[in-house]
Amino acid sequence: MSTTPPVDPLESLARGHVRSVWEVLEAMSILMRRRNEGLPLNLPQVTVFLRSGREVTGLVREYGEFRQGRGVLLITSSGYGSRGEGLDVTFLPDGIIEALTLHDATVLDTPAKSMPESSPMHLRRHLPAMGDKLSSAWGTKVAVEFGTATELEPEANIQPLAWLVERTGEVLGRLATTPDVGDVLREKVRKVRLFVGDAFGAKLTDSTLDLTTSRRPAAWPLDSELAQAVTDTLP
Repeated sequence: MSTTPPVDPLESLARGHVRSVWEVLEAMSILMRRRNEGLPLNLPQVTVFLRSGREVTGLVREYGEFRQGRGVLLITSSGYGSRGEGLDVTFLPDGIIEALTLHDATVLDTPAKSMPESSPMHLRRHLPAMGDKLSSAWGTKVAVEFGTATELEPEANIQPLAWLVERTGEVLGRLATTPDVGDVLREKVRKVRLFVGDAFGAKLTDSTLDLTTSRRPAAWPLDSELAQAVTDTLP
């Protein structure tokens, strides 16, 4: 009888082998930066336990080197004496941190509500429009399709594909007008295929550009990453 493998919440961070307090803080700092750059991420809170016995709960705003030394900036709810509702920012140096709890990291596996809910029907309708947009930018016919006939069947693939469709149309459209890169892109690419997989990647085979996005929103490509990956595939 088959059993469901246990869930490792740390995998939702999509940052590789994260095991220490400092690796979790660094991962959360990176994810906050990626959210600020446009990814629709739900970020989990952390509780930091200090050597003094105090506990501080909030969102990791940034982890790194500051004037006061290495530490973490936490966005926390306003405390005692605060004027009304608001947010505080607390700096905690590395040296006073004893332990950390990452709360419900799997919230990262669901995109934030700022991203509209998509559907297989919506994606099937949107794909031809993306093909028309790229064909116009290329000045010749460019085919756009999902990587396999079953790409839309798993429900978990819908939002990742919606992100990839939207961002690919924008990024490739811009790259096509970029000197040098645009010339090579228009010459070498005649088909774009979109996949969902374990990790983000790009591959050019013959005249087909394959783009794969991760299932995990934390590892979806930003525009800059998508543009760089496409550029790196070009001869």
